[in-house]
Amino acid sequence: MILRSLTIFILTFVSISVFGQENKSEAGGPPTLSELIGFWKKVELPNEETINKTNPWPQKHQWFAFYENGKVYSMMSDKDYDYLAKELKEIFGALSADRTPDYKLSGQFVSIVNKDIKGYQEIWGVNLFAIDVNELLKKGNLMMTLDDGKGNIIYYRLLKRID
Repeated sequence: MILRSLTIFILTFVSISVFGQENKSEAGGPPTLSELIGFWKKVELPNEETINKTNPWPQKHQWFAFYENGKVYSMMSDKDYDYLAKELKEIFGALSADRTPDYKLSGQFVSIVNKDIKGYQEIWGVNLFAIDVNELLKKGNLMMTLDDGKGNIIYYRLLKRID
C-alpha cells in the first residue's frame, strides 16, 4: 500500500511539475543551472519495471555529469560502485568532449543533443526536490522524466548528487 501511494505521489508530483506552470513550490521545482551542474547517481525507484513503460538504458546502475560547458556525460554498469565526484571527473575527463552530447537547461526541461547521431534529441522534464518527502525522495534529489513525444511519460529517473 505504501509503495503504491509512493508511486502515485511520484507520478502526480512529477507530472504536475513537468507539465504545469514553471514555478517552484515548497516541495521543489526546476533546478537552476548551478544546481544541475555536477555529478549524479541514479537511485532505484520502487516498481521501476512497472512505472517505466520503456527502458532505453537497461543497465541498472547509472552515473551522470553536467558540466558548465554544456556537455553531459553518462555511464552505466550492471555492477554498483560508490564513485566519488573526483573519480567521476577523472573517468569522464578521459572521454572526448567532441564526441560527447550537449545539453541545455530551459526552465523545466533539459534537452540533450548528440551531434554524432543525426536527428538525435532527448527532452527531459526536470524537478529538484526542495524538501525531504520520504525515505526515497530527499532534498536535493533530481527527478528526470522522459516523454514519448506526445506528452506521455515513459521513463522516470531519480538522481542523487555525488559530492
